[in-house]
Amino acid sequence: MIKKNERAWARSMAAAFLAALLVPALMAAQESPQPDRPGRQRVERPRPLADLGLTPEQTKALEDFRKARRDEGQAFRDGMGKLRVEMRELVKDPKTNQARIDALIDKMAGLSAERRKAGFRARAERDKIFTPQQLEKLKTIRSRFAVRGRLAGRGAARLGRPGAGRTAWFRSDMRRLARLRALRHRHLDRWRRW
Repeated sequence: MIKKNERAWARSMAAAFLAALLVPALMAAQESPQPDRPGRQRVERPRPLADLGLTPEQTKALEDFRKARRDEGQAFRDGMGKLRVEMRELVKDPKTNQARIDALIDKMAGLSAERRKAGFRARAERDKIFTPQQLEKLKTIRSRFAVRGRLAGRGAARLGRPGAGRTAWFRSDMRRLARLRALRHRHLDRWRRW
């Protein structure tokens, strides 16, 4: 019993000693100001519209155009979200009439089709804002973005390898891993030939 008490006392003293050493060191580290490090230079992002030389009227028209497209997009997302919720509810119920599900699918497809049609109409509207020279510049800018491996004008990186689908790299890695697992049990000279 006495040995247990002595051990407990020794442990508590060691913990107190470590706390007395570590707490002030940690407090000093937090309070000391960091030396001024030179920050990384901010990379200037390409701003294609700045190179076009837009007039104030064009800038205003473009901003109005973007706002209208944002509002249309939000209305589409809201409508499609409601239809998806309704579809989930219908799918959960085993007694649901198939005709109702079919009608809802048709409604969703119609909404998507209208959205695509509106997108093509919006392109024509957008092109009316620019002059022919600006449209030519915009076309060259978009082609530069496409060459750099990005989707033209959108700035979103491509997923996966080009032309191979999004998961082709994963499948090939899985095949290679399967081959390695199979070779793991073979004799060492087999590894050299592979």
